[in-house]
Amino acid sequence: MYNLFKSLLGTADFVSRADTTADSPDPDPNDVWAFTDPDARDGYARDGKQKRLEQDIRFEVMRAGGWQADELEFKSEIRRLLREGVIRDKGAYWFRSPHPTVYRAERDGGLSVAGKTVRFRAGDDIVFQCRMERDESRGDDVPVLVARLQPTQDAKLCSDMSNAMKGMGGME
Repeated sequence: MYNLFKSLLGTADFVSRADTTADSPDPDPNDVWAFTDPDARDGYARDGKQKRLEQDIRFEVMRAGGWQADELEFKSEIRRLLREGVIRDKGAYWFRSPHPTVYRAERDGGLSVAGKTVRFRAGDDIVFQCRMERDESRGDDVPVLVARLQPTQDAKLCSDMSNAMKGMGGME
């Protein structure tokens, strides 16, 4: 499992931004960018590929609908953990779209999503997992991955996954 370190993509004065902050408003269930790290989005825009990323998120990740209640609950839990100082922005994002921000646990803790508690330890990485990722890993029914992620420089779209809808919505 991989993440992209944003410092490798920026300049010496680069400051990481996250898809969720301690004071973020409640997410809009129809906001295609709700789970996309701003720096990942900017990278796609610089490469002239932002429209392709948007289509990938809308039709492969969101499956032509809105974000689900458990996914929005994950964001609320991330805000709580940030406010409490339990986690911080790692300065990385997940290698697959929607390219959510990766958070690093500063101390042991847990988050509750869909009635389930997911525990983590200091030093663990915490990242949002979309429905497609959960379908692929079979058995993960909450939108969170806790792991020790390895660096990569290879970002991927969900449409590149074997179980993708392949073109729903006219992806080019």
